[in-house]
Amino acid sequence: MTTKALSKRAGHASPISDPVTPRTMDIRMGAVGRIVSSLVLVVTLAAPAAAFVPEDTPPRRAEAAGRAMLERPAARGTLPGIVVMRGGRILWGANIDSPMLPASIMKLATTTAAMRRLGPAHRLVTRVLAPAETPIVDTLWLVGGGDPTLATESYRRRRFLPKPSDDIQRPAFAGGSPTIENLAAGVRAAGVRTVGTIVADESMFDAERTQPGWLRSYLDDDPDVSYLSALTVNEGRFGRERKGLFRDPSRAAADALVAALEDAGVSVGGVGVGRAPGSAVEIARVVSPPLAEIVDFINRYSVNYPSELLLKYLGAREGKAGTTAAGARIVRETLEELGVDMRAVTQADASGLSLNNRMTPRAIAGILDLIVSARWDGADALRASIPVAGEPGTLLRRMTRAPTGGNLRGKTGQIRMVRGMAGWVTAADGVPLVYVAVFNRAPSPFSLTAPLDLFGSLLALFPR
Repeated sequence: MTTKALSKRAGHASPISDPVTPRTMDIRMGAVGRIVSSLVLVVTLAAPAAAFVPEDTPPRRAEAAGRAMLERPAARGTLPGIVVMRGGRILWGANIDSPMLPASIMKLATTTAAMRRLGPAHRLVTRVLAPAETPIVDTLWLVGGGDPTLATESYRRRRFLPKPSDDIQRPAFAGGSPTIENLAAGVRAAGVRTVGTIVADESMFDAERTQPGWLRSYLDDDPDVSYLSALTVNEGRFGRERKGLFRDPSRAAADALVAALEDAGVSVGGVGVGRAPGSAVEIARVVSPPLAEIVDFINRYSVNYPSELLLKYLGAREGKAGTTAAGARIVRETLEELGVDMRAVTQADASGLSLNNRMTPRAIAGILDLIVSARWDGADALRASIPVAGEPGTLLRRMTRAPTGGNLRGKTGQIRMVRGMAGWVTAADGVPLVYVAVFNRAPSPFSLTAPLDLFGSLLALFPR
């Protein structure tokens, strides 16, 4: 992945994304204690002589950190949803059961369910089928398997691999990713030299290209959202700056395969769209990176498009249809089985772009507590996918100094009128604190970066 691509990833959380800022906080070790002391003083002065004065307890310290964030000018007039949790117990919260727009924090639900249901080693497959294995075939079917990583070689190098001059020397997929050229080489290796028609088969998913609740502007200027399909190449985009959208992604994938086949010495007559017959046999395939690497890409850089395909894939693989609704049912069932309170949660898409999504702070905290404590296969990879302050991802240039740098983890999110961050931080006593801070009705979402960073920094000092 290039510096530009990764720098954009480091700031993108949907749709204009979660911008990375160089702002850091130098908070002295006594900050939380002073805030608690101030809170005690205010209560003492305002209350009758016999009134209860709060002690310096963990709940009061959590409340002090939250109120310090809420008192910042940028937070005033917004609707906040806040949770501070430790060891599965909520220490303090605000509007914890209110359904709120989560923005990209919704990705936590999608990726957690996918890792639990499919496992970290699971791979998605793109296949080429033929009626018979002969040198001359009338039809080949290019069958999509929902892989969001399939690309041309030039796109793969530009988008997923770092350049020597890049600040971040970290490929998007450590084990590599499939290319359309790999697939063409497999077809030629099967002995095919002439093809009448390449037929694009995207039947694994439904025909819906967008999600309910998406703004039209998402498809005009967001670099991570494209028209959805089970068969896609180059994340559904074209052009060096990735500004163009393939309105028919499956046909675009077939066109890319034709070009690669012709470069490999296989002649092709044309392209069509249809469904492969059950009698067709596989002659070539390519596979995605393992799911753990796809989930890392989604969460670390808050990438929208692969998360949307992953949700439909869950519906196709684990449910009854390759639809968003079927995938959302799998997410709900999986998280409920794992003990997450999913009441008042509505999932309209996978990435959090939809204005129809709703999550309660309690549900978000439950998912995070699960991620922190889970011991099932893939839990370690899921934990590692959540961005770390000061490291590659959406927190690359936020909270980079002690005690948060290299310590605090957070999934960020921003859409119109919404800003949030949710994750965990290991406090001074070595015990993780799960936190959720989501702001709705925020006229200036970007201005909430500093209050959120303050909140994280204060929690990192908990307790003194």
